[in-house]
Amino acid sequence: MTQTSNTTDSFVRTAFFFETSLGVGALLVGWVVGVDPLATVPVTAGSLNNHLLAIFWGVVATLPLLIGLLLINQLQFQPLVRIRGFVAERVAPLFAPLSLFELAAISFAAGFGEEMLFRGLLQTGIAESIGGSAGIAAAIVVVSILFGACHWLTPTYAVLATIAGAYFGGLFLLTGNLLAPLVAHALYDYLALVYLTRVSVPEEM
Repeated sequence: MTQTSNTTDSFVRTAFFFETSLGVGALLVGWVVGVDPLATVPVTAGSLNNHLLAIFWGVVATLPLLIGLLLINQLQFQPLVRIRGFVAERVAPLFAPLSLFELAAISFAAGFGEEMLFRGLLQTGIAESIGGSAGIAAAIVVVSILFGACHWLTPTYAVLATIAGAYFGGLFLLTGNLLAPLVAHALYDYLALVYLTRVSVPEEM
């Protein structure tokens, strides 16, 4: 294997392990504090239809995110131009060498790990600890801000990630099933990576 192949394989393994470990960690922490991140995804004979419906809404919910991506990639608003420059210089080169399967694996791991942590554990835990509609609202606000902070590439990107976090949080609330934001998150990440590395090369600064 070449040095480039070794580097690519290492990046894929590291990214997949890191994102998956977020989900596993959420399960362990949830077990300790009494919050089950998978409480809304029971494995029972009667739950299949509900899970399929949640997956359907997760796929549908990806569409507005993709429209937002296309707008961000076209508008000449300077903060968005800086994001595109950052993606061109720092992000795209990491993912461009990966196969479609490798992009899918990392995207699924991100959807699983981050939704288990942010929506399954934190949003559920905060909402339950405060209680009522105030708890639900506080959970979405706090977790969305944390989600944005953890995706800080540029200040504008963090704001967009915060909005995305609120979007996933609202989807979780509306469907009552973690599969919906998990599918939307994973599918969006995959399609966005394919678009940015195969279809559109972001402009450099």
